[in-house]
Amino acid sequence: MTNPIPWVPEIGEEPAQLAALRERSAAVRSLRGLEVLRYRPAVEVLEHKDLEKGASFQRRLDDIGIVDGEARAVWERMLVTSEGERRRHLRVPFTGLLRGPHLARLRNEIRRIVEEALDEIEDPGDADLMADLAWKIPSRVYCHLVSAPRDQADFAAHLSDATLAPILTCDRTRRQESVDAFKATYDFVARHLEERRRTGLGDDFTSIMIRQQMEGKQSEEELVFEGIALLQASIDNTVHQIGLVLGTLLEEPGRWRAICVDPASVPAGVEEAMRLNPRFGTIFRHAPAATMLGDIPVSADSWVYVSIRSANRDPEQFDDPDAFHFDRGTKRALQFGGGPYSCLGQVMARSEIHEVVAALSGRFPGAGLSGKWSRTVTNAVTETKSLRARLRS
Repeated sequence: MTNPIPWVPEIGEEPAQLAALRERSAAVRSLRGLEVLRYRPAVEVLEHKDLEKGASFQRRLDDIGIVDGEARAVWERMLVTSEGERRRHLRVPFTGLLRGPHLARLRNEIRRIVEEALDEIEDPGDADLMADLAWKIPSRVYCHLVSAPRDQADFAAHLSDATLAPILTCDRTRRQESVDAFKATYDFVARHLEERRRTGLGDDFTSIMIRQQMEGKQSEEELVFEGIALLQASIDNTVHQIGLVLGTLLEEPGRWRAICVDPASVPAGVEEAMRLNPRFGTIFRHAPAATMLGDIPVSADSWVYVSIRSANRDPEQFDDPDAFHFDRGTKRALQFGGGPYSCLGQVMARSEIHEVVAALSGRFPGAGLSGKWSRTVTNAVTETKSLRARLRS
């Protein structure tokens, strides 16, 4: 990376536009801050010890207009807005939940949930893969994790989407919807924790969280915050990444045939689909003090944006970057962040996506898209609105 850094008012989301900017420079400056476009400096940003993530979610709340009131006060005490020792403290309980043996035991249950959802598809000739699969599976997995009744899965999905989607898409017309859903999520989690205590603890995630609180690892308030974060992290982003992966694999029949012929290619196919169509288009960090990114100075109280869509198609890292290839080998998935801010739930999300693709391809090898794959693309995220498929040829 060399100076001077080109300046553009703003960057867009189209691959061709991003490629043109990326060819000019590894980074550009825009009205909002430094925009990183290439893979290796993107990794450096995600792992940079002087760049903070908590302030980025605070900025999202500011941008949508959630600037005061009870909801903002609660958000300010949660993991997603925290930094330093408090962030490390709030992450500790999650490491006991979202990694290791607990997740290993989940795989069979995830497979059962996926197969059940496939059984429920009423018309394989014209299936709505978002409603029939993507929205069902993460919410049902969440209910299994916390031992919530299955009939609460749809409500949990609604809470996750209504809280996060307005914030991530910066849709100010949905500000109050997000605030109301956040409050409802707080009540939902608090009631469930109390009910779990009343009925007796087991080996589910809720019971583990309660035991951690009883052992002094977190306060009662932090226990509720953990439950809220688990609900939000378990559903919305996984839903849309499932839709993006299925759409990417099904839009080209050759990709789907390759998965069906060789089930062992599912992990590579999923990673390649996420590379080309990641849920997160941009991940950004705040520089509280002046620092350096390579040889680029980053001024105090400024923002550094990583274009995941651009970095994922960097020709210095990926040969033929705009094409789909099963044989790329293991490359870091930038959409899950990095360093001390890496997504704690990424292993679980991958397990769900892998099981969806494996089960769907095993049962419906002749599947293909039957209608428009409808997406809403913002700078931050891609929302999959509609994904219809003909499952039987």
